[in-house]
Amino acid sequence: MKRLISKLPPHKALIAFEAVVRLGTVTAAAKELTSTQPAVSQHLKNLEANLNTQLFKRIGRLLHPTEAAVKYYHSIEPLLSSMALASEQLRRAESNANLVNIVSNCGLAHFWLLPMIPDLQAKFPQLTINVMLSDSADYHSDDSLLLSFGKLADSATKHTLFAEQVCAVSSAEYAADHNLSIGSSPAQVAQHSLIHMDESDSRWLNWRNWLQYCDLQLAENKNLVLLGNYHSVISAVQQGQGVALGWLCLMQHLLESGKLVQVSNTVVSREGYGYFIDTGGASSANELLVVDYLKAAAAKNLANLPNN
Repeated sequence: MKRLISKLPPHKALIAFEAVVRLGTVTAAAKELTSTQPAVSQHLKNLEANLNTQLFKRIGRLLHPTEAAVKYYHSIEPLLSSMALASEQLRRAESNANLVNIVSNCGLAHFWLLPMIPDLQAKFPQLTINVMLSDSADYHSDDSLLLSFGKLADSATKHTLFAEQVCAVSSAEYAADHNLSIGSSPAQVAQHSLIHMDESDSRWLNWRNWLQYCDLQLAENKNLVLLGNYHSVISAVQQGQGVALGWLCLMQHLLESGKLVQVSNTVVSREGYGYFIDTGGASSANELLVVDYLKAAAAKNLANLPNN
């Protein structure tokens, strides 16, 4: 078989021909191809010469494809479209090869993941990290790493980052003004303004069941401040508005910097609850690099926590 290059017309001529037949005029084809009318007309002449066939008839100022041109168009158009699609898929695959999608619980993202992104990018400069936020317990995706909170069950795709450890935290100023310290009892803490997330998500400890683990009952007439997300809760606490429950793995940097303080040494841990990473169907080499990085970062954080 002769080489394809000796059998195929010039590719620019084929593209110009396809555009003229599809759009109906040389002017429209030139505009789509960001070319000029004379250039497109020349491509058509070159194609006719290559095929030794008349492809267009001029009637007045309009070009009309001949019967041979229409038949030729229907033969080559699917092939050109298929080539274009295959080429675009390769381009997209190459551009996405270094993209790692991470869907994260909002609190974990804000207080743990996002502060690590600069270091993650420095270690793996070839990666593009796309972080999306979701507090949904039912989120599932085959092309994303999922960082979430709930029941822990290590498996081939699901790995524990942190077991649950929950303490009471406030700003240093609030603690000083209200005579609270790490030596304060849960009963003393419960006398103050208690801030928490909206209690509609049963996965999370709230003040009522945190105190129950301490063998205490929340006063029936106790008014709680409920906010829509954990970032808002911690922001309110930093502003000195009260006391919140702090998940130690998330609060570590704030506690170490003095932006928050523990106001009781009581730490509640529910067995089998915590933060985890789920790879789901995502298992590319780049995704596994990120998984290993996050697991190592979590282990380092745990080693630095009090009583660990």
